Amino acid sequence: MSPVLSSESGVGPEAPPATRSPGRPRSEKAERSIIDAVLHLVAEHGFDALSVEGVAAEAGVGKGTIYRRWPNKEAMIVDVLASISEELPQTPADQTVRAGLVNLVDTIRISTQDSPAGRLMPRVMASVSQYPEVMAAYRHRVVEPRSQRLRELLVRGKENGELKPDLDIDLAVTLLVGPILYVSMMRSQPQHLDHATSQRLVDGVLDGLAPHSA
Repeated sequence: MSPVLSSESGVGPEAPPATRSPGRPRSEKAERSIIDAVLHLVAEHGFDALSVEGVAAEAGVGKGTIYRRWPNKEAMIVDVLASISEELPQTPADQTVRAGLVNLVDTIRISTQDSPAGRLMPRVMASVSQYPEVMAAYRHRVVEPRSQRLRELLVRGKENGELKPDLDIDLAVTLLVGPILYVSMMRSQPQHLDHATSQRLVDGVLDGLAPHSA
């Protein structure tokens, strides 16, 4: 488990009593300051410009505070990415697949435009070859949870007849999310995307995913 998200628990009545490791106890405030500093610096300047010294100065902590948690900046970035996964809305069982998709796609649109994950995305994509472990962490912690929620809703649509039975789920996820990511990456002002954009996107994709008329 990552240092940012780690926790300890007892292992049963026969386990030896827990002992605190030598050194100062971790400060949650310091960790939060470090995480916020990394998010800000990477979003502003990219991974290559990030340094332990710069993070320490931005967070108002000593370099030793960082090195007690991470051996290098790559490990620090991976753990910070692990801290920014966001909650996606649940889709009630009585809600149509279209309504659920609009809600999910709109949530992704908002978070892509105005969230730590969204602000980091261009930097992550630009650093895929130099920092493959960072990209893997971003994919696992940010991209995959979103994709999985969309998959679950699309499977429901296949099963209840709202979508065609031979639907390619992974392709449908790409069709729904890809345009948002593209526009967010390519436009100079991605905030022009709005709720109506999410509705039009879902309806446009669903036109091709609906069951064929008899």
